[in-house]
Amino acid sequence: MCARRPTHGVRHRTRASLLAHARGRGAIALLAVLLGTACASAGQSWRAGPAGIPAEREIRRTLAAEQYDAAWQLLKQKKIAPADALLRHLYKGVVAMHAGELDEGVRSMDRAWSIVYDRWTKRLSDQGQALLTGDGALPYYPGPAEQMFIPYYGGLTWLARNDRDAAAVEARRLSTLLASDQGPQPPREFQGVMRYVAGVLYEVAGERNDADVSYRNALELLGAALPGDTTAPDAGHGDVVVLIEDGFVDRPEPNSLLFWYRKDELDALDSDDDDRRSAAVSRMGARRYEQRDWAADDYRSVSIRWPTMEPSLFVRSTEPLGARALGAAPDAEPDAASVAVPVVTPVAMPASTITMSVSDAVRADFDRRQPARLARAVARSVVRDLSLKGAGAAFEKAGDIASSDDDKKKDDEPVKSKSGDDKKGDDEGGKGWKIAGAILLGIGLLAVHAGSQVLDQPDLRAWQLLPDRVTIARVRLPVGEFPIEVTRGGEAFSLGTVTVRPGSVTVLTHRWWPEGGRPAGAARPDATP
Repeated sequence: MCARRPTHGVRHRTRASLLAHARGRGAIALLAVLLGTACASAGQSWRAGPAGIPAEREIRRTLAAEQYDAAWQLLKQKKIAPADALLRHLYKGVVAMHAGELDEGVRSMDRAWSIVYDRWTKRLSDQGQALLTGDGALPYYPGPAEQMFIPYYGGLTWLARNDRDAAAVEARRLSTLLASDQGPQPPREFQGVMRYVAGVLYEVAGERNDADVSYRNALELLGAALPGDTTAPDAGHGDVVVLIEDGFVDRPEPNSLLFWYRKDELDALDSDDDDRRSAAVSRMGARRYEQRDWAADDYRSVSIRWPTMEPSLFVRSTEPLGARALGAAPDAEPDAASVAVPVVTPVAMPASTITMSVSDAVRADFDRRQPARLARAVARSVVRDLSLKGAGAAFEKAGDIASSDDDKKKDDEPVKSKSGDDKKGDDEGGKGWKIAGAILLGIGLLAVHAGSQVLDQPDLRAWQLLPDRVTIARVRLPVGEFPIEVTRGGEAFSLGTVTVRPGSVTVLTHRWWPEGGRPAGAARPDATP
């Protein structure tokens, strides 16, 4: 019996320790699954966020080199195309128009319009996910300015397909967005030019009344004369409208910032009052430049991975954009002794213009979302701190249980019976469960902390193929054929010869791509940490 008791006790202790060991291995397996899932999710937002920049730059570089077919092929590669479905369709829509893939282009823009509508109804329910994983895990949702470019490009692509009725549908979509009262709208200049675009689309489609309404709205917003004559051309004239795009839009860049805040400012960041939220963000941002011991004044600090869109990060072209028609006028009346055909000299007929800054409008949308981004980033930082502290406390508790068990064993007297031996084994098994549970909790909290660290990257997703600015030029010409040129500063590019038909409106488009060095919309070399 005396020989059996230790042996029997060892068997019970081994069983308890095996149970604890098995649970510990299960916890480690759970950690591996959690981190594996985190890395997979991070891979999705990685391509669309910080690590997506090289891919997006490759697309922009290819477009700037006017290698449109190559850019279209790039979007068929999963490693290059944006991971988010909406952003992918937005990219495809622009590239398809330049690559001549017009059917694909209108499908992508139409699909993008549908996705935006669906995400509008679901976006609030997705906010909780961002509190743990980061904004990059949320479905991409464009700001008002970006949304207006969906029917803008949709209408231009339908016109390229010579489907004027479909272009009128896009004009109505654009007009619907412009008439929306849901939240802040882009600057008046931007809205005015977009109203003018809608008017042109209506006019080309033969919707004269809708065109006139759009032009009146554009005039009210712009507060200045509209380019060209927006009344219907007579039988002896026609209009040529040229939409000139330049550069690439400013885009979010990554940064890591340290903020000092008070509790009442966190409450302000969560409020629905835009002014209160903006004021809190301004105060927190201003403290970054003050030399003061904020911790001594009962402020708390948080280091945040942060997207920024500062104007100083980008170099933008300021060269004037324009268009002109080339006519021909005789130099002098020929005399009979010289030549029978008069000598003619091209005469430039400049078009009047209006211009909007796309970057300013997109940045305004971006800045309006910064308070909400900051609130979520601070919340994620708090979750990470609490989970790390909780993990340490759980591991400490497991150690305390094990230590107390060892101390008690020194004071225990030998067990004299089999029933006592069984009771001792049950006690040890219960303590094994407690130790394993504490370890499992600690590992789970550590996984939350590590997963949040991996996933919490600055959300840099944006429709980065948009232009930096758009100029609309319009000129009324007599019926006939005229060469059309677009200009940027001292540069000129021929769009070919246009046949002006009686009472018609012809729409042309041109994109001035960045050339060499750091073009419009290019970040400074030191912009990305």
